[in-house]
Amino acid sequence: MSPELEGLKFSMQGFKAYSTQAYRQAQDLPAVREFVPHPAVVFITIAHAEGLNTTDDSCAFHKRSAVENNTPIVNGSHMTPDVNIKYVEQTIDLDNVPLDGGVLVKTLAMSVDPYLIYRMRDPNIPMFCPPMTVGEPADNLGVGKIVRSDDPKFKPGDFVIGYLNFQEYSVYPGKIVHFFKTPLQKVDKIPGIPWSVFTGTLGLAGMTAWSGLKVYATEKVKTAKTLFVSGGGGPVGTFVIEYAKIMAPHLKVIASAGTDEKVKIMKQVGADVAFNYKTEDTEKILRENGPIDIYWDNVAGPTLDAALVNMTDYGLIIACGSASSAVGTSYVKVTRSLRLFAVSMTLTGPLHQHFEEIFKRSITVNGFIVNRGPTGDILPQFHQEVVPLVLQKKISVFEQRYDGIKNAGQAMHDLHTGANTGKAVVIVADD
Repeated sequence: MSPELEGLKFSMQGFKAYSTQAYRQAQDLPAVREFVPHPAVVFITIAHAEGLNTTDDSCAFHKRSAVENNTPIVNGSHMTPDVNIKYVEQTIDLDNVPLDGGVLVKTLAMSVDPYLIYRMRDPNIPMFCPPMTVGEPADNLGVGKIVRSDDPKFKPGDFVIGYLNFQEYSVYPGKIVHFFKTPLQKVDKIPGIPWSVFTGTLGLAGMTAWSGLKVYATEKVKTAKTLFVSGGGGPVGTFVIEYAKIMAPHLKVIASAGTDEKVKIMKQVGADVAFNYKTEDTEKILRENGPIDIYWDNVAGPTLDAALVNMTDYGLIIACGSASSAVGTSYVKVTRSLRLFAVSMTLTGPLHQHFEEIFKRSITVNGFIVNRGPTGDILPQFHQEVVPLVLQKKISVFEQRYDGIKNAGQAMHDLHTGANTGKAVVIVADD
């Protein structure tokens, strides 16, 4: 084992999904205390809108009531800083704030991920991820440093990774407890790797790409000739491209993204065919360069339709995301016969035209959430394999950094409108 890895004691087992009850039992914590606003804390929180339509199951977003326009927000492309996300400044007594058996954490870096758009919804709408709470700090995967501790498992100076609040300082676990928020995990600093990388390439994005390929494609890549990756310019997509080439160097990789800058990145990480789906015909590109044996789907929508008609028999689809619907892409092709049945209906979101190709071509479709089931089971092995690949530059790191909590809202806006290039990460403080 290399010297850089000898001190790596970070266990990914903590990222497997816990129920709230199991989490509190695991931590041996008392009942959650009432939240007291932290007296130098700055944080972002989800702000509420009067007149918000909560009957639509397509992910409604909260606005603050001070904004004059109270029309419902249901698409990520409409998310704007200081409207859906509120920046707040308060103070905290670092020496005396009650820890209640937990720890006081100084936040160093926070991840901003596409799935957060699903968390900004009416809490009554069930979904795979927990909702954020209006008026409470937003949270996500982050890296921090222990300042004070009432927990014997941690001491001041320890570095940790877990679901932290978008705050400069916060008490963990605090009030916000949900089934994604598992116990903090210690992580040792690795020379040559900034802490921000643990929010992306060595965080959720890398875990997602690595575990999905490992579990669902290890056997298929041995005989497959062509892999297509949509959303190939993002942190998951670039990891998939590079790691697939490591798994099967013979594999031809086609990749799509929505900007020319991201097309350059996809080519840089090894895509054999890279194109901008906004300026080129996806179905034509796939027809000319396919057929496709494996499709890693980050977007669904029309790209999925184009892939379905260009898959081989017994092909494999790894369904990782649905960005086309999450960010409000309208994809409606209503046939004349369908109009007869839906004259008075308004159809929104992805309406797939070639779903029948799945059974016609005997296609296997595997959908997954990174910390559940077989992908969650192998996460403890993630860093052991991937850290050396990052140090050897076989797996690349692309980041777009946002300085300070105050710019977290802009980071979320950019991510959900496609304005970012590289992994969106908020740099909160130095260690």
